[in-house]
Amino acid sequence: MTYLFNEPVINLDAFGRARVSEPYTLGDYKHLYGLDPNFIDYTENGGNVTFVAHAAAARLTTNNHANARVVHQTKFYHHYMPGKSQIILSSYNFHSATANVTKRTGYYDDENGVFFEQTGDGNLYFVLRSFVGGSVSERRVSQFNWNDDRCDGTGFSKFNLDITKTQLSNFDFQWLGVGSVRCGFVHQNEFVYAHTFYNSNNLANVYMSTPNLPVRCEIFNTGTTGGAFMDQICSTVMSEGGYVEAGQDWAAHTPSLIALTANATKPIMAIRLKNDFRTYKNRMIVRMGGINVFSDGQNINWYLVKLPSIAYLTANAQAWTNVNTNSGIEYNLDLTSHTDGEEIDGGFVAATTTGGSTINKTGGAPASNLPSTAKKNYIVQNFNSSNSEIFCIVVKNLTNSSTNVGMAIQWREIY
Repeated sequence: MTYLFNEPVINLDAFGRARVSEPYTLGDYKHLYGLDPNFIDYTENGGNVTFVAHAAAARLTTNNHANARVVHQTKFYHHYMPGKSQIILSSYNFHSATANVTKRTGYYDDENGVFFEQTGDGNLYFVLRSFVGGSVSERRVSQFNWNDDRCDGTGFSKFNLDITKTQLSNFDFQWLGVGSVRCGFVHQNEFVYAHTFYNSNNLANVYMSTPNLPVRCEIFNTGTTGGAFMDQICSTVMSEGGYVEAGQDWAAHTPSLIALTANATKPIMAIRLKNDFRTYKNRMIVRMGGINVFSDGQNINWYLVKLPSIAYLTANAQAWTNVNTNSGIEYNLDLTSHTDGEEIDGGFVAATTTGGSTINKTGGAPASNLPSTAKKNYIVQNFNSSNSEIFCIVVKNLTNSSTNVGMAIQWREIY
């Protein structure tokens, strides 16, 4: 299928399919009651992220340090399905350009991805970043060289971009390693494509190492400045043309029953992501599946807790066990206590019976009391892939007599 130069293709996705009104949402993010907890904030040499009350925005601000940097990035590295168009929408306001300050928004991390950029001199770019050669390389295209519509009022759309006002950027792409990447804006109910990166039949290798990436915005100083700010408002990542969450299912269990004294509360099993998976940063998403708990003598209560990091769990650091070389998870049975965390599942087990929860494996919707459809029913690595979130199953003895407990858990690794 071919198109005339600047012919609008707003009704087609990145694979040329008719665009319909029911895309599958992989992630949606907004700041309504405060900063969305599904983001990771990272700073260097000062700067911060604050909630703009009544404006539904996160404000990223740098100070006057010449190397200040602020990153506001989703925890989620969104799963891409080959053969499906993936679309990213992000609203923001860069505000006026500030000397020696760069502002960005898009679908990317420090190694791969695509983003829109404003530099300190006011110039605008679409950038495609790649880590294919083992180091970062970038294809940077300035507004004057955008190959679809310069968005200066002279193109097919007649859209004249005012970067000091709120904008809604659009990125969609084919991956399969070699497809095209389209960049643009949504204006007055229309998709305005500004630039397309063509890769098939042009490159010797894939155009970026991975299509599984986070939504990110960032601001950083490149020299002496008084600091500046930008606002990130709302964003979403969607799969067009259908989606099935493929992944690898794994399980672990206690090899023997574990003693639980009278009225005691004890974490029994925890899982976390390895820092590296097959020598790469571990960016998979892990969702909890079935949990089965057994007590041989007394009634107990169990609950699943999501902990922000290892700092919230007292455990034998040498007891983390690799599940399998093909798994990105390790587990620990030598636990003492935990602090904080969010309880996201739980139940009761009567003496000598088994209790727990099981995610529907038939492809239908899970039981309504399970957290699998909730945004927080997953664990991921931190910004540097050096300190994973943790799923921990805790058991409480409800009686004045000791008992022995055992459990088996199952989870899904998505990448």
